[in-house]
Amino acid sequence: MTRTVGLAGTHLEDCDLRDFPPAIICVTCGRTDCLGCVAPARREAATPWEAGGEPVLRRLWKTARLATVDGEAFFGGLPDGSVFSALGFALSCEMLAIASLALAWFPIVYALVPEFVQAVATDQERRGAVAVALSAAVPLLALMMVVLHVLWAGGLELGLRLAGAKGRASHCLRYALYSCGWDLVTSPFGFAAGWLSSGLAGAAGELRAAVRIPRFATVAYIGRARNVSERRGRRALRVAAMLTGSVVLAGAVALGVALVVVFM
Repeated sequence: MTRTVGLAGTHLEDCDLRDFPPAIICVTCGRTDCLGCVAPARREAATPWEAGGEPVLRRLWKTARLATVDGEAFFGGLPDGSVFSALGFALSCEMLAIASLALAWFPIVYALVPEFVQAVATDQERRGAVAVALSAAVPLLALMMVVLHVLWAGGLELGLRLAGAKGRASHCLRYALYSCGWDLVTSPFGFAAGWLSSGLAGAAGELRAAVRIPRFATVAYIGRARNVSERRGRRALRVAAMLTGSVVLAGAVALGVALVVVFM
């Protein structure tokens, strides 16, 4: 039993403090009458590339491998997010893939034309010219590959809308840009990285997965992420193939005509 003074100056006589429960303060809002705050959940990144916290090259390879080995789940559940982040991923994948392909061609060129390689190795001016050409060709080819993926996204989005799907242009663009990871896995860099991380058998398995995943991942994206039936999805794919093929063919014809005009 004890005697104490209340908040208003009144005496609380002959009361056992054990009759009063201890005050519990919510660590989130600081109130004693809180019915149960829940701290705001931390939003998880849509892809390993967007997560941060790891070196860029590791996030790049992890995302490309995930989009290839587990591509159906990756693209079927791809959420909305930053298009610019996906564009950075696509450009990084294509530049690294093309640069590794260019390096892989050196021993082939040496085997076929050893005099040319020796001349480049011994002549400083030729080395500079080759370096400049590669510095310009690699980003240009990478940009062209990304443009092809973007064209495919535009055709697919048009086909999906014609099939009755709700428009999600930025989401479709993210799908197409993240599919550039397939090009990285099938590149010499991707095969070497797979060999180092999973052994020769693992690298061969990833290469086989990269060859067959485009069809399955696209079907998963259309059916799961866009909620389009298989029949309407096939129609959307036909529209995308026709549009992309027409643009590529027109570009090839224009390039051929331009070359003929230049050399005439």
